[in-house]
Amino acid sequence: MSAGVAFRIALRFVLLLAAQVFLFNQIAWGWGGREYLFVFVYPLFVALLPLRAPRPLVILLAFLLGLAVDFFSETLGLHAGALTFTAYARPLVLRALRPRDGYNIKATPTTADLGAGWVSQYLSFLLLLHLLAFFLLQTFSIFFLGEIVLKTALSLPASLLTTAILVLLFSPKA
Repeated sequence: MSAGVAFRIALRFVLLLAAQVFLFNQIAWGWGGREYLFVFVYPLFVALLPLRAPRPLVILLAFLLGLAVDFFSETLGLHAGALTFTAYARPLVLRALRPRDGYNIKATPTTADLGAGWVSQYLSFLLLLHLLAFFLLQTFSIFFLGEIVLKTALSLPASLLTTAILVLLFSPKA
């Protein structure tokens, strides 16, 4: 990994952490005194890592970013656990969405390399897994399955739209 790629990854880490903590953690909608819709953009960090990044490195970086979000959000490991799970599941999603000819060795998960349709499916699956893991860890009980599904169903479109806008605006190359 070149120094330029490492710098862009570190910058993305800091910017997504700041965006999540200072902007998107302030957004939560609901009714009846309960919050059901949340916007999560920090999973985009894991999604945009190079396709050939070593799995242990991806998991470690995900854990560190999740831990940093937890530190600022006072959520006691919820974000770290959910993002670590997302990083662990990332190769499974990549395998499921693999193009017929496979991935180019230098491909990155961007619209320029893999197309808008592929990126939207990829982000959808990763965000779905992340949200399910997060809300399941938050309730820590299958008894609240209805609430978990409702929060996921409401948060997924909002998070997906926001991350898609960020991808289009910044169109990372690494």
